[in-house]
Amino acid sequence: MSAGRLALFGTDEPIEPALTLQAGPLTVRVRGTRIVSIHAQGHEVWHGVAFLYRDSDWGTPEPVVEHIQHHANAQGFQVQVRACVPVQPPIELRITIDGDAAGRIRYEGVATPHGDIATNRTGLCLLHPQSLAGQRIEVLHDDGRTSTSTFPRRVAPWPPFMSVRGIGHAFGTGGWAQARFEGDVFEFEDQRNNADASFKTYNRSNLMPRPYRLRGGQDLRQSVELVLVQASATPARAPAAITVASEPATPARPGMRVGIAISPADAQAGDPVLAALSRMRPAHLHLELPQASHPVDWPGVAGLVAAAGAALRVDVLDIREQSAWADLQALSAAVTAAGLRPEAVAVFPSTPPVVQAARASFPTSTVGGGTPWFFTQLNRAEDLGPVDFLSFTTSALVHGADDESVMAGLRSLPAMLETLAQRYPGVPVRVGPSGIATRRSPLGARPPSDGTRRIALAARDPRTRALFGAAWMVGFLAALAEAGAQAATVMNLSDLASQDVAACTVPAATLVMELLRPSVHAVAVNDPSRAAAVVSGESLLLANITDDPITVSSSGRQGLRRCLDARGGQDDSGSPWRLLPPGEPATLPPFALATILSAS
Repeated sequence: MSAGRLALFGTDEPIEPALTLQAGPLTVRVRGTRIVSIHAQGHEVWHGVAFLYRDSDWGTPEPVVEHIQHHANAQGFQVQVRACVPVQPPIELRITIDGDAAGRIRYEGVATPHGDIATNRTGLCLLHPQSLAGQRIEVLHDDGRTSTSTFPRRVAPWPPFMSVRGIGHAFGTGGWAQARFEGDVFEFEDQRNNADASFKTYNRSNLMPRPYRLRGGQDLRQSVELVLVQASATPARAPAAITVASEPATPARPGMRVGIAISPADAQAGDPVLAALSRMRPAHLHLELPQASHPVDWPGVAGLVAAAGAALRVDVLDIREQSAWADLQALSAAVTAAGLRPEAVAVFPSTPPVVQAARASFPTSTVGGGTPWFFTQLNRAEDLGPVDFLSFTTSALVHGADDESVMAGLRSLPAMLETLAQRYPGVPVRVGPSGIATRRSPLGARPPSDGTRRIALAARDPRTRALFGAAWMVGFLAALAEAGAQAATVMNLSDLASQDVAACTVPAATLVMELLRPSVHAVAVNDPSRAAAVVSGESLLLANITDDPITVSSSGRQGLRRCLDARGGQDDSGSPWRLLPPGEPATLPPFALATILSAS
């Protein structure tokens, strides 16, 4: 296994190389069976195209490429891909992508199951970049009507456009692009609900029955034609060196509190884990209970709280209204007997009777609610009780697991908080426990995972423990802090407990947590698609959230500068951090982190 790739991603799993092709003014990147981006003059016009199989739990197995060939010339290009969806029975997938010099792209997918198989949806989807929010859109419907609207600014809880046959949209300054679909009736949804930085037009309406069956030996064929009708009058700004502000973006706002998730099993943690908790000093420990009656070693939890010097938040799931008072009173008695007084208690479902029972049972605690699931479920929630704070969680793997999509999804977080601020004015938001992987799914069973591969909706992801995961965590905290979240829970104590802490074989994210205690402010950077920064006390932490090196031309601060990257730990200091040479600019390798330890 490559040590460098292991440090970056926690796995040596191969990644299909990307092709960069030209269709007149359109720059097209293709990886495997997918188009991963389409740009014109630097503007992202479409976020991607794919032909996907979704199983009955909404899992998305990544097609395995068996053969790919392409050719390109001044007139355009063609890519042909033969792949197999690794399910039983398998599904043969044939993709053809054509581009021409006039700025037209045609993507066609043909799926042929080797036998009958159940699916929630199989077919083509077109992604539109999140940057189009507020831009004009024209929708051609299946009955021939055309409707005019805008891409949603607030995160739309339900599909805003139905029975879609074609979509035209504005981009840049005066630019216009069109898409036309064949092979099914399509629908449009806001993927920011699930922490994706895109909108999506997909086949087969959510109103239709599911799962349904694909018939063995029968071809399923769908296509989309993409046309650049009018180029933007101005090109997008070219990437520049990263500059970082010297002060927090919102200095008057209290810092966002950062906590760690614990489980009932963590109450038995040993001394090395307790010592690590003492070093990290999180603002809170976040304990989730599947039911109020779930057995917990409360004195053990009290030991964790004491070691961390943290507040305690307790979430209680699956509460029944008819027994809420009795169940929560019994829980309160057990917690109090251990000498614990939770700072916060969140109850789910968060109906008015359940919230009232929680207030009576925990009179000194703030009482929260919302959903233990994804933002989608909170965005669609009704009959929410009068809570002191709103709560939801996220996963970066709902629709896919590629590195670019996982990092890009961070840009969807501010829209979630803006949507809640308009719907529930004045109610604070606390997010988590959240991470790259999927702690639980409201969609069904999660796919099996041993934690060594990138798998959509998986409960374990190798990048969590690597530099990629640490950079993602900085980006996650920066996005939420800038958007005004009151608190966030970001990592699991069980991840730390599963390693040899004494031997320093701990996740890169743990090293980050030791710098971010107990709260953080976001720091503005000039290009949040490439870098993220937070400040805690006198520590400013900057992360490269791309797989390319970035140049940091100015930090706005002076002090000892250190870097955490794939080369870390190669000197005699024993520290995974290495010193950066004085002066500017500094270059950060892919997914590297840099910190300045003293303020100006």
